[in-house]
Amino acid sequence: MSERPAIPRELRRRVLLEAGHRCAIPTCRTTPVEVAHIIPWSKVKKHEFKNLIALCPTCHTRFDDPHNPLDRKAMRQYKANLNPLLSLSVSKKGDQIMRIAAYQDFRMKVGTWLRSAQALGLVKSKRRSTAQGIASAEKEVNERFADALISGLDFNSSWKGTYAEAIAGAIFYHIADWVDELFDSEFPAPRKLAKRDVVDELSEASINLHLAVCEEVGILEAEDTDAAAR
Repeated sequence: MSERPAIPRELRRRVLLEAGHRCAIPTCRTTPVEVAHIIPWSKVKKHEFKNLIALCPTCHTRFDDPHNPLDRKAMRQYKANLNPLLSLSVSKKGDQIMRIAAYQDFRMKVGTWLRSAQALGLVKSKRRSTAQGIASAEKEVNERFADALISGLDFNSSWKGTYAEAIAGAIFYHIADWVDELFDSEFPAPRKLAKRDVVDELSEASINLHLAVCEEVGILEAEDTDAAAR
């Protein structure tokens, strides 16, 4: 029987940072925390960010109990709720509200664009898909891209010259490069390309964008973001 390898330090750091070093269960949020697998290690035999969540020892024990009320579906929802691109609450100081609105709109429009691209990848990778179905999916991606591009330009205008602007640009072009590959691929598209977990690839960049926004609007001090990044 092979030994279970330790969770890599960088991966563990990302999971803890995602949850703010607190238990991911919204009614708990206590410290200290442990890193738990949503789908048990015995079944997946690997450590992946999307399958890891921060839990306090008590909630971790409850989750491992086969008779517990915390099922995997609920745990995945708790994980989703930790998305670093969730809305923020800030004071009405200066242009903070407009800048935060630009940030919220950017993450919403980019998220919608990304989901439309995932739908295109799914359609284009299936041999039974029709030309009409692929064309419809491509049209949806183009329309969502236009929305995301306009939102990105608005974001850049509100955050010009900041670290947040640079990160947002990197996120946008990372998605764009993948979408270009999807459009350029032959039919049926390679499953490896169509099924790429771009959300996971961008998870750390999304966290860094969130921290940069928080610092700029005064929710976090610079030293707080530096500590979180370590």
